Amino acid sequence: MKKASAMARRYGNVRVAVSIVDSERKPMPQTRRPITLKYLISPLFVGALIYWLSLSAYAMNSVPGIKGTFDDQHDNESVVGVQPKELTAEQKVFDELLYKIDSGQIELVTQQDFDKQLEKLEQLIPDGDEDRRLTYVYYQCLLSSIYDPQRGTQIANDMISSAKGRDERLEEGILYLCLANYEDRTGNTPEALLNIEKAIDIGKEVNDKILMADGYVSRCGIRSLLGENDFALKDCIQAEELYREEGVLEASDGLIFDIGIIFRRLGFLERAEKYFNRSEEVAKKDNLGFGLIRVYLQQGFMEEQRNNPGKAIEKYLAALKVAEGKGIITEMVPIRIALAGGYNLDGQYGKAMQELKLAEEARQKMGNSGYDGMASMYYGVAFSNLEQPEQAEEFFVNAEQLMLANNNKRYLALLYEGWAKSYERVGNSAKALEKYEKYMALQKELDRQRSDQQTQVLRFEYDSEKTEIENERLQQEQKLKDEQLESLQAARKWQILAIILGSVLTVVLIWFSLRQVANSRKFRLLAHTDSLTGLANRRQIERALKREMESSNQSGKPLSILMYDIDHFKVVNDIHGHSVGDVVLTNLSNFSKELLRDNDVLGRTGGEEFLAVLPNANLDQAIQVAKRLQQEVDLKQYTEIESELNATISVGVTEYKQGEHMDEFLRRVDEALYQAKENGRNRVEYVI
Repeated sequence: MKKASAMARRYGNVRVAVSIVDSERKPMPQTRRPITLKYLISPLFVGALIYWLSLSAYAMNSVPGIKGTFDDQHDNESVVGVQPKELTAEQKVFDELLYKIDSGQIELVTQQDFDKQLEKLEQLIPDGDEDRRLTYVYYQCLLSSIYDPQRGTQIANDMISSAKGRDERLEEGILYLCLANYEDRTGNTPEALLNIEKAIDIGKEVNDKILMADGYVSRCGIRSLLGENDFALKDCIQAEELYREEGVLEASDGLIFDIGIIFRRLGFLERAEKYFNRSEEVAKKDNLGFGLIRVYLQQGFMEEQRNNPGKAIEKYLAALKVAEGKGIITEMVPIRIALAGGYNLDGQYGKAMQELKLAEEARQKMGNSGYDGMASMYYGVAFSNLEQPEQAEEFFVNAEQLMLANNNKRYLALLYEGWAKSYERVGNSAKALEKYEKYMALQKELDRQRSDQQTQVLRFEYDSEKTEIENERLQQEQKLKDEQLESLQAARKWQILAIILGSVLTVVLIWFSLRQVANSRKFRLLAHTDSLTGLANRRQIERALKREMESSNQSGKPLSILMYDIDHFKVVNDIHGHSVGDVVLTNLSNFSKELLRDNDVLGRTGGEEFLAVLPNANLDQAIQVAKRLQQEVDLKQYTEIESELNATISVGVTEYKQGEHMDEFLRRVDEALYQAKENGRNRVEYVI
């Protein structure tokens, strides 16, 4: 089996992808994914808006000032070791045709158009050029069934079987990404993720960093669509680092837009805006029509999040102007639907109806039925506000069916809010309350999910020391560090002037000392906290236990403790990975705090083991708390993290004996935990 050079295989020009947006979003482009797939429409994401960007110009014209995923983290000039080779005449001809296909310079509408260009491209593969042969194989797979993803799935599987028979592992890995594309379009997201994992594993096996990076980019896009933005960001960062290691700067820089989308989804709007503005500069500089459209749409969605419908409409109209000016008819549907949403938000319901009708006409011409969920919701909102409740109800029902089928909780929350207002408008309080309750439940879940993801993203970025994200929390931390540095510098100056300033200096030094004491207390608090879960660490929980034991000795009030850990946690780590294990630990910590009383103290004593101190609780009461905790954890599902993932706990309980030493107290609860494990796990045992 031959292994192609990553840089030679990419040869510095093609880097574009199908861009499927769920009215707010597009998947990340891969290095081998062609712009010509703008004709592909994914039924997985209801209300999806499709727009495109030919990023080939990233390679043909490098853009100064765009240095990588995170601001000035990297310098383009710093990448060394991988230099582009001089191309032969045959390679240049092949690249030129591929660039024309990729950039949209060749009009491709029917499947016959694609087949014709594929035949030409195959004939132009230079003899012995394994890199361009692999590029052709990927394009052949993706473009052989533009309008029929089911057939495309079969084509990809057949090509994978052929590659396996020839022991072409790298080709097999590339084709798994193609198969994942088709699976995603048919709505089989779990299978798509599985195939991406296979591609990444093959990339690691054959040490092909470009294949690994392409896999991370593809998984980043799907995870972001699923709402797993913290994991999506990690994938994008891994891809960015791999591209830079291989010297593929245009691929690294191309992730700027993708990272911006993740930040917008997480609610970091100022950071997202910065990335979108940089993408807009590139698109304008290189005259990238698809690029401007996708940037304008994202900027419009961001203005809607800021509740600025007027500015959002301006962005959508700017996208429409670009599409009309450049004849990009495939973008009329997403732009019209975006405009309808903006007009609804702005109270211009008549205009919203007009845009929806225009979108429907354009969709019928394109044979595209991928927008019915979002369009139905917008129709419902418009009809409701135009005092046509019966028509509104029909569209709301249709939208709900489609959104439930796709399990899009964000869209469902928007739908139920608009639906509730529609019922409220006609005086149907019972129905309005029912929809409002569904809306509130979904919104609470989404808010908590986003908050958890924000925390995970910030922790990841801080620990990796790879980012300087400008957000409120990190800004405050940086400000504190700057103030500390300034304080030390000022203190040195005051020391030099000490003889002259006398008493004034004393006051200033006292002030600085107080600040240092305050900061020391803050850092001391951090030293008492478990970095993963935010719970008390072993030292702190044992201090709390000692304090409660002394209080119990003085007051005579009961005191009990629970010790529990996750059953077979090593299996969870081995099967699903340590990152999933960390998520399970964090979720269990948060879940436990919700179930325990306010005056109970919970800490992580190590690994998957936790200790809960229950003041004023006798043995019977503590057993009840332990059983409730064990049963609730048993019922909790983790399928949103990994399919077929669940977790149970074994709990040991014991009550404090007056005058007993802490070591003996902990020994008894540890013995109870051991009995729970020996008796089958997922149960509660106690020792008197």
